[in-house]
Amino acid sequence: MNDIAAFLDARITEDENAARRGSLPEEVWGVGGWYDPQRVLAECRGKRELLRYAVAELGASQRSDVLRLLALPWTGHVDYRATWHARADTGMKDELTA
Repeated sequence: MNDIAAFLDARITEDENAARRGSLPEEVWGVGGWYDPQRVLAECRGKRELLRYAVAELGASQRSDVLRLLALPWTGHVDYRATWHARADTGMKDELTA
């Protein structure tokens, strides 16, 4: 597993564990304080399956695009690397700079 895939796996695991404990951090559940742990766990399952699919089934360019997009929610994380930021040619707007 490459660095970005390992980073994503660790972040998803953190969210899963926090949802199971009922202690999701504010950046996961939002300022209003409301969240549904089951929804968070379902989201984590979906992200994990997409991560597995990208690593196992996609070519290098497509895999890179998918992993970069999956990593966007964690751009503020200390272990996030700026080189992972989604490329402009993915067709996705960068909401951080838009």
